[in-house]
Amino acid sequence: MFCFFALAFLLSSGVTASVLISRNKADKAIQELRIQARESLSGYGMTTAADPNAAQQPRQEQQAADAKEPAKEASAPKRQVSMDFTELQKANPDIIGWIFGEGTNVDYPILQAEDNDYYMDHLYTREYNTAGSIFADCRNKADFSDRNTVVFGHHMANGTMFGSIEHYKSQDFYDATPTMMLYTPDGDYRIELISGTHESGDEQFWDFNFNTEEEFLKYVESFQKRSTFKSSVEVQPGDSLISLCTCAYVFDNARFMLIGRLVPLYEGGQTEGQAP
Repeated sequence: MFCFFALAFLLSSGVTASVLISRNKADKAIQELRIQARESLSGYGMTTAADPNAAQQPRQEQQAADAKEPAKEASAPKRQVSMDFTELQKANPDIIGWIFGEGTNVDYPILQAEDNDYYMDHLYTREYNTAGSIFADCRNKADFSDRNTVVFGHHMANGTMFGSIEHYKSQDFYDATPTMMLYTPDGDYRIELISGTHESGDEQFWDFNFNTEEEFLKYVESFQKRSTFKSSVEVQPGDSLISLCTCAYVFDNARFMLIGRLVPLYEGGQTEGQAP
């Protein structure tokens, strides 16, 4: 099984000039894409870390305009799409989503290749870089419709990529930041975090498919029982998950996996299964 090494050798050997240059290139490249993403973001007061106020004004202007229009006949809620993925996918058609965690350093496109090796050491620009990219398992569907979509990222020593998700070892950190956001070409999701666990990278510790709802719920329960924090979120039959995975250093070949329930967002802030 492949390992997300997170440049751990730097901790003992010191950061070399070449590594700093590589890391700076990665940070610059992703910042350029964040600016592009921020310009297209319009949803629910959640935005990229580059400008936390950017999403508010377009949404407020739209609400004011709606208030002036005559009442419309009730219709089925539509999925909220707040990023222009047509433009983002011009940068790289492998971009299938964008994940953002307020209060963390997580603010990245999610890519997907034909294997789980390429984006371990390539940026979204396709330039070789040891920082790699955030990417979904190649066995998952690109539209996040699987019961569990697994997303990988390096645990970088400077806290970038998925270097900050292990902060969820702390109950206080979870209490302050219990949700993330997932933006996709088909609509947006709130990620309601349910568990964070340390796992062994010696074997695959996640599943994608489940034969029954009982099997799915038992899978969820097994992680919640071992979680580093306690969540009140109740996973229901039919729910879908997203699992964020990175290296950890609590024991040899350790991983930290953060699991969340995907809640689709609709126009007007309505979530699936909620009454208007």
